[in-house]
Amino acid sequence: MDVCVENVFVAPAIEEMNLTPAIAEVECREASFKPECGSQDKQVPRYKAAGQETATQSPSRDPGASASPAGSSETPRTETAAEKNPWSAWAWLGLCRTRTEKNLSCSGAACCATTKSVRVPNIVHVDVDAFFASVEQVLNPKLRGKPVLVGRGVVASASDEAKSRGVRTAMSFREALRLCPKAVVVPGRYEHYADFAERVRRILETYTRAVETAALDDFYLNFAGTERLYPDYEATLRQLQAEIFGRTGLSVSIGAGRTKVVAAIASRLDGPRGFRMITPGEEDRFLTPLPVEKLHGIGHLYAGALADRGIATIGQLRQVPKPALQAAFGDSIGQQIWERARGLDGREVLSSGAKSISREMSIEGGAIDTEFLGGLIEYLSERIGSTLRECGNQARTIGLRIGYVDHFSTHQTVRLGKPSNDERELLAAAKELFGKLFARRAAVRMDMAACV
Repeated sequence: MDVCVENVFVAPAIEEMNLTPAIAEVECREASFKPECGSQDKQVPRYKAAGQETATQSPSRDPGASASPAGSSETPRTETAAEKNPWSAWAWLGLCRTRTEKNLSCSGAACCATTKSVRVPNIVHVDVDAFFASVEQVLNPKLRGKPVLVGRGVVASASDEAKSRGVRTAMSFREALRLCPKAVVVPGRYEHYADFAERVRRILETYTRAVETAALDDFYLNFAGTERLYPDYEATLRQLQAEIFGRTGLSVSIGAGRTKVVAAIASRLDGPRGFRMITPGEEDRFLTPLPVEKLHGIGHLYAGALADRGIATIGQLRQVPKPALQAAFGDSIGQQIWERARGLDGREVLSSGAKSISREMSIEGGAIDTEFLGGLIEYLSERIGSTLRECGNQARTIGLRIGYVDHFSTHQTVRLGKPSNDERELLAAAKELFGKLFARRAAVRMDMAACV
């Protein structure tokens, strides 16, 4: 079996480099998005209510979306760059999507069109606030309002009351108890966390079929094509937030944006119980003043390297040419940082019909407890097995990738003795891979995938 190892090397300071001219247009790249097979809840979903059918938006662009008004059809319409090349930067990054609605107040020559384009942030990120600690407070009402720490050796989760006193995830218990001496320490009950995560996911799936579980407390939704079902989009998202709290006792923060990265940043700014919608076109104004550390996915290591070069805000980061970032952090990471600083993100919210099903878990600050990590693998196995059964598929191979705090990562894939969708067999294979791959401390990310 082959092991693929990725190493990241930080080059000398940006100002010391002999830069080549920056490339004006993002390079076209081949994309192969494999949407994930989504599970279906037994409840009657809202997207089928009142006899309405939700149309899944096609990733291709609609040439008629910007058609000329009636009477000018004889004038040839100039194709946009996205229409000429469907894999150009704007088309690939998914930035041409709009909602259309009837213009009922149209009157006069200036409003002769029957439809208008309304830009709505269809990508939604739902983040459960202080997840593990919040679940403990729900299970034990005596802990409500008290600072709670969950973990063994290091803080895996801290309640909002503990965070207000300076406690942070991945902090040692010695330091955390120095900052918050009255904190209640709980070792953690993983089986309950997985159960609450599943309850939250089922609620989300009653609003839209396109739900992606990015982590145990981390979900992405795509509301594209639901404008007729949810005419008051903001009210719908606030209702979703309130329903999760009412049915689980957990508070969530919600962010909506045109891309995953913008939605994720928005959801994490105002928590707990945060709510922020970033209208398409407002990304620059939203991102520019934020600290680089707020850029989702950049990591503390890269943020520190940028700070050493005098780059403290996302606005300052946007001034750095892409070749400079690629020279400093490598082609892939440099490209990603350049795109994220502009709110660009080619990742789609996964939906049904996948040939490859994956589940990823991110652990803020990392974790060294092998029992805790083993529990996460068990959860990933259960989710993949459940999805395979709902789709009527069986996995032929299982792959596991582990990332670490220093951005070293390693992964390996194994072929199963026979195709299976039994989570026990998937778990056995995944644990065997974990035993081979977990050779460093402080893992921050695990990605498990099954190919059918």
